[in-house]
Amino acid sequence: MKSKHSPPPLEHWIGYRFSRIAAHLGNYIAQMYVSRHDLTMPAWRSLAVIARHQPLTAAQLGALTSSDPSKVARAIELLVRRGLIRRGVDKADRRRASLGLTREGRKIYKDIEKFSVRVEREITNGLSATELAGLRHLLDKLDHRLEDRVRSRSWKEFIDN
Repeated sequence: MKSKHSPPPLEHWIGYRFSRIAAHLGNYIAQMYVSRHDLTMPAWRSLAVIARHQPLTAAQLGALTSSDPSKVARAIELLVRRGLIRRGVDKADRRRASLGLTREGRKIYKDIEKFSVRVEREITNGLSATELAGLRHLLDKLDHRLEDRVRSRSWKEFIDN
């Protein structure tokens, strides 16, 4: 008989489920942007974040992609070399670079976005409007809880409790 305090099986862990879904979805979509646009996953992620938040600095890009600085730097170099982003001077601080999409970068972003949205719609078509709104609400709630109640504390605090 299981104890009422026994941990749930791995396949019920939220992080495990999110990780699997994100990996499967990301790998599927990557087939398109690698094949059609010869982009790496970090380059695509950077292009998408720049499209959404431009202009931004490399440090802001790193924070928004949750990527380490070396991956961000390589992605920026690839995107600049390919003419998909421009690196200008940040108006607020002339010591920093400001990143933004070029016309070609916008064109490629829109192509991948269109495909990604179609795939996401296919996944979510099995949900009612209420379920989809509820899912988005729950994801927001989990995200805020993670930031406010977990990441704000040391991992060691969870060992001792």
